[in-house]
Amino acid sequence: MRGALNSRERLLVLLPSWLGDFVACEPVARALVERFGERVTLVAPRRYFPLLGPEATRARCVALEDGEPGPEWRGHDVALLLTGSFRSALAAWRARIPRRIGFARDGRSLLLTAAVTPAREVGATPLELGVAGRFPRWLPRPVGASARELIGLLGVAVRDTRPRIEPPAEVVERVRARLAALGLAPGRPFVLANVGARPQSAKGFPAELFAATLAAIGARHAFELVLVCGPGEEAVVADVERRLAPRASFAPVHPPPDLLEFAALARLAELVVTTDSGPRHVANAVGAKLVVVAGPTDPRHTAEHLERTVLVRTLVPCGPCHRELCPLEGATRHRCMTEIEPARLAAAAAALLA
Repeated sequence: MRGALNSRERLLVLLPSWLGDFVACEPVARALVERFGERVTLVAPRRYFPLLGPEATRARCVALEDGEPGPEWRGHDVALLLTGSFRSALAAWRARIPRRIGFARDGRSLLLTAAVTPAREVGATPLELGVAGRFPRWLPRPVGASARELIGLLGVAVRDTRPRIEPPAEVVERVRARLAALGLAPGRPFVLANVGARPQSAKGFPAELFAATLAAIGARHAFELVLVCGPGEEAVVADVERRLAPRASFAPVHPPPDLLEFAALARLAELVVTTDSGPRHVANAVGAKLVVVAGPTDPRHTAEHLERTVLVRTLVPCGPCHRELCPLEGATRHRCMTEIEPARLAAAAAALLA
């Protein structure tokens, strides 16, 4: 097929640096390694590689340090760029990789030899999605779907499109031991709450609302509440703990689990309650049931594999804006989160736990 690798060419695959996007592209990475084996080099942040299955051990894995390419990029015949940045296309060009495949957007088209041009969002405001797109806004759509289109230029099809993460048995046992140390009896059902967020992140659910949500879930179900966060988010968890302590019993996981430990926790849990952030996608990839608090994120970005997921959001005139920080002040600030009632989240949890 035109564009496919020949039997000697080497392929460099630049995977996304955002955790959720990386997980969404796991099926693409798996399909490429199954097809081309040791001729594939996977480039991503170092801490993400353990999430890839045993198939990935056939490929060469190169850590992307501080977002900068290293000398390992050289010597490849084709670069597949599963990111949208101009810098990644420039890095592949500087590495003298002759064929460079990516998304034709943000001024990078001249640096690519083959590309897929994303569709633009035009017309009126989409139903129940708030603000209209600002030209030239690319049509929000699932990252995994876009990545599958891109590797079609290499003649590769993805047959299993669902992201899959399988925590090793030793990690599962380590997590069971951590739960036991917290006083959770073996086999006792629990609800896992990912309550962390980056400081001031618009994706963070306010601590008082998270605490009220978990208290309502704990009052309705005879499950332990297990609280987790990511590194650097401990202050947010402490705030939730302080507000939750008078209302319900809970077990905080300190220090924060690594990504594989979180995956194991999510697989063992009866339910995962989380914001629309990277851990959501890790939990979904292990088959967990999910209640997701969605604020500024356009739900079209993640509109795949939702069979076990309930997305809870509210309509606001300013959203979904997809911003990392809310630019508004006063009563309108962070309305996409503050106007989500804990009772709605507790009801969504009840429906999944029924």
